[in-house]
Amino acid sequence: MNLRSTLLCCAFAMSQLGACAAPAVAPRKELPVAVASASSDVASPPAASASASASASSASVASVAPVEPPPKPYDLAADLAERREKLTKIFGAKVKFEVVEGVFLIVSPSGTLGASTNVARNALAAYYNGRFAARPARALSVLLFDTAPPYNAHCRLRNGKDCTTPFGFYEPSDRTIVMNAGPGLGTLTHELVHPIVEADFPKAPDWINEGLASLYEGFAFPRLGEIRGTKNWRHPALVVALRAKTGKPTLPELFAMSDEEFRGENEGLNYAIARYFCQWMESQGKLWTFYQAWRDGYASDPTGVAAFTKTMGKSPTDLNAAWTSWVLAL
Repeated sequence: MNLRSTLLCCAFAMSQLGACAAPAVAPRKELPVAVASASSDVASPPAASASASASASSASVASVAPVEPPPKPYDLAADLAERREKLTKIFGAKVKFEVVEGVFLIVSPSGTLGASTNVARNALAAYYNGRFAARPARALSVLLFDTAPPYNAHCRLRNGKDCTTPFGFYEPSDRTIVMNAGPGLGTLTHELVHPIVEADFPKAPDWINEGLASLYEGFAFPRLGEIRGTKNWRHPALVVALRAKTGKPTLPELFAMSDEEFRGENEGLNYAIARYFCQWMESQGKLWTFYQAWRDGYASDPTGVAAFTKTMGKSPTDLNAAWTSWVLAL
């Protein structure tokens, strides 16, 4: 019976009996919360699924990084050309260039490719004649200034102040050697060694890197393809230290020297020790055998002691007295 029928029945009954009883209605059965919740969950999955799908899609898009194009292969000829162009803009049309050993761009800002260029050419020919093996992979500029004024002017242009050394320096960040040829060309032969060691023996400790470089501050070219270190201004300080037994002028301490210690308060003396160790080894014809053995076996011989002992037949401790006597007699 529907509501309309009930009302009509009631009205009729009231007219007959004066009363009407409402039809019995079963009480409403409350659903448990869990069931209601489940019912709600059943209704919501399509929206939730769409939301999750959108989120996953967004995450997928966000997680895909843009693909970078592969780097262009290095072009040595283009690098050399770019360096020439840049330096011509700085120094003007008078600047002269010469490429030596394929990667070294010799630059004369004054336009005079004279003695300094010959020294660079001869030194590099010697360095790659049974000494070093690897050439730098990229071009290097070698700026040769005739005197201090243009040398310092270039430093002011680069760094806003005069050069930190009156002789010259190597700047690895842009692969450039800058030097003042006025005081002499020993700095040129020194600085040329650094980018070569950087390529040939990347893990070389500072003491052997600087020892080899400073060895050729004083140099002689006996013939084409050969170079020899000669006694230079670092010798007197080493003699004083050896006689006074100050600092650490011994071979065992040299081989144990960290880069931080080498560059510490006794840096000047450490240069001298390393340099005259190299000259002593060169005087016996053993320097490059030792260097190459150490370079090639560095992974198992990081201090170089094993390479030295194999080359010389004795340890640094065993030969310290012989080295000391040689230095004092030089």
